[in-house]
Amino acid sequence: MTAQLDLATVLLPHKSSFLVGALCFLYLRWQSPRNEGLGILAIGFLFLALASTLAGYGEQKLLPAFLWTLSSFTLGLTGYALFWIGLSRLSGQRRQRTDWLALAIPLTGAVVGLITHFHVVNYARATAFNTGAFLFLAASAFKVVWDRRDEPLPVRAIFAASLAVGAALCLAVVVGLLKPAFLPVTTTYAFFLLIISHFAIALFALVLVKERAEAALRRTADTDMLTGVGNRRWFLSQLPRYGFEGDALAVMDLDFFKRINDRFGHQAGDKALIAFAETVRANLRSTDCFARLGGEEFGLYLPKTNEVQAKAIVERLRLAIEQLDIRFDGHRVALSVSIGVVAGRRGERSSEELFSMADAALYQAKDAGRNCVVAYASPPASFATNISSARTG
Repeated sequence: MTAQLDLATVLLPHKSSFLVGALCFLYLRWQSPRNEGLGILAIGFLFLALASTLAGYGEQKLLPAFLWTLSSFTLGLTGYALFWIGLSRLSGQRRQRTDWLALAIPLTGAVVGLITHFHVVNYARATAFNTGAFLFLAASAFKVVWDRRDEPLPVRAIFAASLAVGAALCLAVVVGLLKPAFLPVTTTYAFFLLIISHFAIALFALVLVKERAEAALRRTADTDMLTGVGNRRWFLSQLPRYGFEGDALAVMDLDFFKRINDRFGHQAGDKALIAFAETVRANLRSTDCFARLGGEEFGLYLPKTNEVQAKAIVERLRLAIEQLDIRFDGHRVALSVSIGVVAGRRGERSSEELFSMADAALYQAKDAGRNCVVAYASPPASFATNISSARTG
């Protein structure tokens, strides 16, 4: 025996899926008020729930056709337009006034309906509605994928896939209405599959917000709050686990930084640290890793860089720092940096080894008068016991 689903029966869970989705978006909006678009998504799903309710009553002959056909069509298409606006903002976290132009589509449909009365013809109304739904869902899927360039969250792929499936189902309904022979399932079953798609969309929106919050926490944990560059924890995580052959490591220490704090105050010192970090970061390659290790000490990892190249890079940085014009209360704050650099060679396997060598080179730079670059060379034995003192000047 084959069970048959009538459209009026399917519209009940169809409406429920929108209500559950709206509640989900409202809850997310309450828990994550900084995420753009969640409130608009909730309103869009509420519009779709209302449209589905009117259509259900209409299919059961509980409402006059002239009332429910145009109203459910307009409310539903407006719901999908609001869904697109909300999803666009949630995905990109940007407000754009042009997003509201999407409402021109349901408005145009309503005006055309008032003029032509196409909405009273079931297949014409359903074709127009599902065509609009297809466009909004397909655009939403594209938007989620497009924004992955700026925010590569893992959930984006499956979120976009769920939106694309919803768009494909709406397109299948259109095909089924125009060419029934080309559609392997009935329109009613396509609607039933859409219900699952709506739940999936709400679920993956929740996961998107969750992953975004986790990524923000990781950035906070890995970022030096004063300078905006990575911190020691992040820097160590970027270093290769095995071997530094062909790479270089530099340790940089601002000269006489304590004197800046003593003479001009800690605000001037903070300003100097920020200017230093911004200058270094602006002069690095995209593959280089730069971080504040603590106090006035910074680390720089240069992948695929030999000793000659590394010395040239850090010397350029030293000159850029020396030429900085930092002003505080009308006074120029002179800044210079001492840099120890070491290139990885065969047999040097750990970051601890290279840090020790870079520290030794930094000590040599300070011992040589500061404001210079020194590449690692085997230091006298006395250097090994005094490396830590290089960090105090």
